[in-house]
Amino acid sequence: MEEIQAAIIQARGSAYKIGKKTAAAYTENPILQQFSQLSSQRTKYEEIKALFSNYAPHLLDELQGLADGLGKTQQEAAILYSGYNMPRPQALGCSAYVDQYHYVRNYDFSPSLYDHCLSFIAPEEAYGSIGYNLQLIGRHDGVNEKGLTIGLHFVSNQGYRKGLSAWTVLRIALDTCETTQQVIDLFKELPHAACYNFSVGDAKGTHAVIEVTPEKVCVLSSRAGLNCVNHFKHSDLEALNRQDMTSSAKREKFLLNTKTSTMSQQELFDLFSDPASPLFFEDYNRLFGTLHTFAYSFKTKQLMTALSRGKRLELNIEDWFTGNNFKVDKLYGEIKKEPIPEG
Repeated sequence: MEEIQAAIIQARGSAYKIGKKTAAAYTENPILQQFSQLSSQRTKYEEIKALFSNYAPHLLDELQGLADGLGKTQQEAAILYSGYNMPRPQALGCSAYVDQYHYVRNYDFSPSLYDHCLSFIAPEEAYGSIGYNLQLIGRHDGVNEKGLTIGLHFVSNQGYRKGLSAWTVLRIALDTCETTQQVIDLFKELPHAACYNFSVGDAKGTHAVIEVTPEKVCVLSSRAGLNCVNHFKHSDLEALNRQDMTSSAKREKFLLNTKTSTMSQQELFDLFSDPASPLFFEDYNRLFGTLHTFAYSFKTKQLMTALSRGKRLELNIEDWFTGNNFKVDKLYGEIKKEPIPEG
């Protein structure tokens, strides 16, 4: 087994202050070098500034805080961390279940391409949120102070074009939306770079799977619970799925045959986080290993999360958003890594 860690950031105040505190947590994080290699230097800062000014101007202030904290210009920080005009992402997994009571999901990928950071933020200019960082300001998944919960699920690079990464649009949604319908409306406006699913639920009990492509947005809704994996189900978008959907289809079949609607939050969390579960994966060398589980109850406002094989962090989000920090500064877990075959 190999230890895995995630730093916990707790930051309140201006977006600039939050950016600077985030920078301090990343100073020695090797992921910074990864993003330096990935980001396109052909990206024009003016395009990023115009887009963010329209939809999330406070993120420009956060990027300025990041820039000052990391010794970069704002233009450099925006190009590196805005999630705009990024190279095509590699295939990754993610499974989720959402209904009017619960949201639960796993994030599956490689630890070497993981921010190893969980942020609790309360900016003055936007809704506060709790979520796992991706490319510093982006999020894999999260819940905001209004109880809106959302996670991303990669589908394919079909029709890939210049636009925002899924983790940036997810962050903008957490910062600016209160309901599932508001997320749907927002996603119909934003320029998306790739094909992704988003599993979404809100405090009013409305939930949906939003299927997003660079050209079109489709919505799957139901009064019953919804499963979300890594392929499109809307007939208009099926042609954009990856050629090999074996794993995604297998996970969906398992969820369909499991009585998830009768489970408690604890039972759902265990279903996703148990290493013996069909939803838990350990193929880390092939970019498909479970890194964290994230679960939220819309009724009790209880958050549960843990890294792979790690101790669960559990809290009522209202307690944190009313100003009560906690003393945990890291999450710990373990991953089972097999040696990479030679030749």
